Amino acid sequence: MTAAKTRVPVTIITGFLGAGKTTLLRHLLNRAQGHRIAVVVNEFGSLGIDGEILRGCGVEGCRDEDIVELTNGCLCCTVADDFLPTMEALLDRADPPEHVVIETSGLALPKPLLKAFGWPTVRNRMTVDGVVAVVDAPAVVAALC
Repeated sequence: MTAAKTRVPVTIITGFLGAGKTTLLRHLLNRAQGHRIAVVVNEFGSLGIDGEILRGCGVEGCRDEDIVELTNGCLCCTVADDFLPTMEALLDRADPPEHVVIETSGLALPKPLLKAFGWPTVRNRMTVDGVVAVVDAPAVVAALC
């Protein structure tokens, strides 16, 4: 009897522009405790700001090749073209990540992205362990006053 392969957990971080998604990611990377975490950053536009911030974070064990930047603007619209090949490339590495964290752009909808994990090329190799919605609480409170 062969041991079943463990699927790589994936956490999706979503929220509006400026809500604190990248700050949360830096916090997670600072506390990775040696775990191999790959980060997929979805940028809206060709200039990748969040990816550069994370690459230059200075966190021990956070390698540049573990920060993957997609500049297609909206993962929910280009799942087959950009996202799935990126996930397959991460999984096919000699030292694949133990966990993948995806930061959506401030405009992406998480539901189509979640559906992508049902595609044959990744469904038996990855599992979504959660979707975290980051909210700028002071902005919400200010709008209510």
